[in-house]
Amino acid sequence: MAVNLRIYLIPLPFLILTYYLLFSGRKATRRNDTYKGRQNANESSNGNPECPSNFHVVDRTCVRCPRGHFSFQGWISCLQWLDCTSIARDVRSRRRIGTPGHLNAVKKVYLADWHGYDVVYSKCANRWYYEDCLHGMQMVEGLQSEFVVQLIGICYNDNLEIVTGYYKHGSADTLNELLDRPELSEFNTLETRFQLSIDYVRILQFLHNSPLGVRVMCDSNDLEKTLSQYLITDEFHLVVNDLDALPEVKPDKGELIKCGHRELYGDFVAPEQVWPHGESRPFNLEEMPSYDEMIDIWRIPNVVDKLLGRVHNSNYVRRLLLGIHESCKQDDPEERPSATEVLEVLLNVQKIIRAGIKSDL
Repeated sequence: MAVNLRIYLIPLPFLILTYYLLFSGRKATRRNDTYKGRQNANESSNGNPECPSNFHVVDRTCVRCPRGHFSFQGWISCLQWLDCTSIARDVRSRRRIGTPGHLNAVKKVYLADWHGYDVVYSKCANRWYYEDCLHGMQMVEGLQSEFVVQLIGICYNDNLEIVTGYYKHGSADTLNELLDRPELSEFNTLETRFQLSIDYVRILQFLHNSPLGVRVMCDSNDLEKTLSQYLITDEFHLVVNDLDALPEVKPDKGELIKCGHRELYGDFVAPEQVWPHGESRPFNLEEMPSYDEMIDIWRIPNVVDKLLGRVHNSNYVRRLLLGIHESCKQDDPEERPSATEVLEVLLNVQKIIRAGIKSDL
């Protein structure tokens, strides 16, 4: 009796795709678990702590990684920043993130994978932005600290590539939407929001006294743009992410700055940033007076007010901050407080908040 044999041919591309979907994620997970397993095994046997990102274990104590190195949470040791070869070989882009024309005007930014870890891979959008990209990369590298986005790899090739940490909570301009999520409602508190305000001022204090000189956040001409330059960590702190426009003020040499090449408008920018001749004379960049880091101080009340939101007792805190905020809004920049002075006031108010929470203020 004849047997009717049917042969079903499955296209090769379909087989390859199926294999990738089934097994690539498992491989990434295994690579991820390899790093985490070292910490778990060590912690269980030696009693070492679980360190945060960019820290490693030294004598059962979490110590910051040496310069040029990084780590992820739970690691017991640090690795050197990825170089051009490592980035090309081990960093796999998944999808583009951000809004083109907003944060992505200068860079193309992608959610990517490195050995099973979520990272962010960025490269210069085109050659017209080369100098801005280069400046931003140098600032991220030179200012590595708890205040700046985590650097994982950097490559000064033609594309100017950089790999940084991925922050699942996104940027501060989406804070209200983030805290509206039911699973995060416990963080929508005065204490959390005020801590973010303190982080913002602390970052300004760091930039104004940085190892690379007095640096000014120049690309902050409206509130939403300003907030979009800061990322929210898993622990609800802020780190600065966008450093493509961070010019240096050199007070000892009398060298001040001008932000951009266009005329600036609105109440959010400091008075000294506004064309002083109004409509009587057309704007001329060469005739525009220069200014210093006090333009960052002018913006503090607006940013803090936005971060505070409308949670319980936020208006009480606004009243406590009224004096320092009025000082920040002095028309004469020399009359404004420094970031250090503003921070001191905010830390004192935080003590009142913490004490008041116990008695419901």
